[in-house]
Amino acid sequence: MKTFRSCCTLLVLAVVFMVTSTGCQAAPPVAPTVSPVPTKITSPFVAVSFNSLPLAGEWRFSIDKDKVGEQQNWAEPAYDDSDWVTVTVPHTWNVMSDYANYAGLAWYRRAFTLPVESKTAHLRLRFEGVFYLARVWLNGQYLGAHEGGYTPFEFDVSGSAKPGEKNIIAVEVDNARAADRLPADLSASWSYDWWNFGGIIRDVSLKTTSAAYIVRQQIVSLPHLTGLDEADSAAITATLVLSNTSGQILSGTLQANLLNDADGQPVLNGPISVPVNALANGTADIQITATLVAPKLWHFDHPYLYRWSVSLLAPDDQVLDTNQVTIGIRSVELKNGQFILNGEPVRLVGVARHADYPGQGSAETVTAMTADYNDLKTLNEVFTRPVHYPQAEFILDYADRHGILLIPEVPAWQLNEQQLSSQRMRGLEKQQLSEMITTDFNHPSVWAWSVGNEFASNTSTGHAFVQEMIACVKSLDPTRPVGFASDKLGSQPQADATALSDFVMMNQYFGTWHGNKQDLSPALDRIHQTWPDKTVIISEFGFAPHWNAIWGPPTSSLNPDQRYFTPDNTPADSAAADVVRQQLIGDQLPIFRSKPFVAGAIFWDYQDYRTPANYKTGLVDAERNKRGSWQTLRDQYTPALIDSVTLSSVTDGQRTATVSLHTRGPVDVDMPAYTLRGYILRWALTSPNGASTFSGSDVSLPVLAPGTQWSGEIVLKVPVEDYDLTLSLIRPTGFSVTEHSYDALGKLIP
Repeated sequence: MKTFRSCCTLLVLAVVFMVTSTGCQAAPPVAPTVSPVPTKITSPFVAVSFNSLPLAGEWRFSIDKDKVGEQQNWAEPAYDDSDWVTVTVPHTWNVMSDYANYAGLAWYRRAFTLPVESKTAHLRLRFEGVFYLARVWLNGQYLGAHEGGYTPFEFDVSGSAKPGEKNIIAVEVDNARAADRLPADLSASWSYDWWNFGGIIRDVSLKTTSAAYIVRQQIVSLPHLTGLDEADSAAITATLVLSNTSGQILSGTLQANLLNDADGQPVLNGPISVPVNALANGTADIQITATLVAPKLWHFDHPYLYRWSVSLLAPDDQVLDTNQVTIGIRSVELKNGQFILNGEPVRLVGVARHADYPGQGSAETVTAMTADYNDLKTLNEVFTRPVHYPQAEFILDYADRHGILLIPEVPAWQLNEQQLSSQRMRGLEKQQLSEMITTDFNHPSVWAWSVGNEFASNTSTGHAFVQEMIACVKSLDPTRPVGFASDKLGSQPQADATALSDFVMMNQYFGTWHGNKQDLSPALDRIHQTWPDKTVIISEFGFAPHWNAIWGPPTSSLNPDQRYFTPDNTPADSAAADVVRQQLIGDQLPIFRSKPFVAGAIFWDYQDYRTPANYKTGLVDAERNKRGSWQTLRDQYTPALIDSVTLSSVTDGQRTATVSLHTRGPVDVDMPAYTLRGYILRWALTSPNGASTFSGSDVSLPVLAPGTQWSGEIVLKVPVEDYDLTLSLIRPTGFSVTEHSYDALGKLIP
């Protein structure tokens, strides 16, 4: 049995080349010669307010297909880039028509003026994500390189930035696919099956602090449960890393407090103070503990957040730095094949999504990400492995605030034995794991980590790789479960490295690549027989029309009783092809429900995305037009269903609507299944065309456990005009889980 209780949250400083944790010990995969840049020695302990100067926006851009940029001094401040294209960062050149398929080198340049007050500050240039290999210069000074497209990195630029003057950043970016990169080319004819969107794909900023500052915090919160979704206290442990870049020993103080995130009010009896001692040009590790009485727990339906706030004080009590971390307090346990959230066994569902938006590629705007994730919440997502690589900070924050449990993953996608045994690839894997975990550690939405997807896990090399990477993860975060998504559990699960994982993640495509439709149920039973105590997550299921075009038998040989397929002449993005996807959803969800050890299911995937194989797997197309499978999955994923509405006759302009509904459950026979707390039934009388609303209100529902029936009456004041009655079940987070409309005769409107 494995038990994990954790609540976490945060942000942090990313590692540029080297992983500092002793558990990961990753050698730098890219180690170019770096010109020495001494950290500027500031006047000791001059208080400088933290500031983040945004450097997104307009940059100059040029491809470098002949690899002449460095030779021709493109990084030098005096270089004339006036004939370069102006682009908006975050940016990927693969959305530009001239460079849609370009893979290779390209350059970005930007000028900015640093405030003169920064003369006494410590300065760090931070990139949230550059795909894939970045080399960076500031004012002609080479800062270094970073490999890996989805994790943050930063450089100390205190010695090379020029306060009060014009500064020039130059970034060389390489997005070429290769067998020794992560994600990797897999063979001469096959690579990772999403697009290598090259560019500065996430935000850039310059961080300003005092010479002594808080590098990062890692917060662990353990609730003492007294009932389902209830706790009488929570133990909070904050581990901080401080940096003192001055030439003087720091003997100061850390003051910490816990605040409600919503109103900023403190919730502890008072601030906590601990002494700090940091050597000149050194670092210090500090631990602070606190106890919170009667905490409000984080749950996907009530994602309650706190802010852990810490100030670093100099010996004369001036504030050198302040750092606030958003946290949530929750408990996750994996026990006896169950997923237990805040003491309640639950079964959860969700959808995977690639970072790929029309006209933006992976350089997605906040508006685009918000729209997609709002739609995912409308699809009843509360649980997902987002996709094969670390996500933008915005998505982690969205999940914290709107209620989605996440399994972040690094892009070790379908690696072969040779790649798994490569020291370089293992170093890259550890680097990306360290950067991901350091960055995302404190997010309460993150409940587990994944070390990869569909690699050669049923080999001795695969076993050694998994063992090493899980040890790496646990050295960085001992509080969360660790696993990986396997596609090799169908016939002989006992041979798979999943045996080393804390839980099972099964990518299953029975009815297509993995075997006949009828093979799914026995395969799940074999997994449970092999590891009866392990919780099973269906980490992928779905349908790609023409799946057999690349790896599979000819369509003419397929039997519709055994396989899901579409005729060769049926377009993959057509409604006819989507009918097969709807059939698969309707067939496989009942099988998952019948296996109580299957605690979660994640559909692949939300939208069509750019892929070398050109598969169309989305519930919506690339332009976000909904397919019929969108509604099919939403109906299957709703935690409660409206059973009937009975309308009385009209008396004195009023009539009564008697509404009956039930929650899915019990938990051992249904999915999704969890207790509904704080839900409302919203009703509205509208004109049939929806143009006018005559009346409406909300009915608060009682706490409804899985498998509970509820019935209630709504008094309607009916208009003279024709009308429809619309009923919606609404989560505490404001998202609708299901809606039904009825005409004035009480008939369900399709």
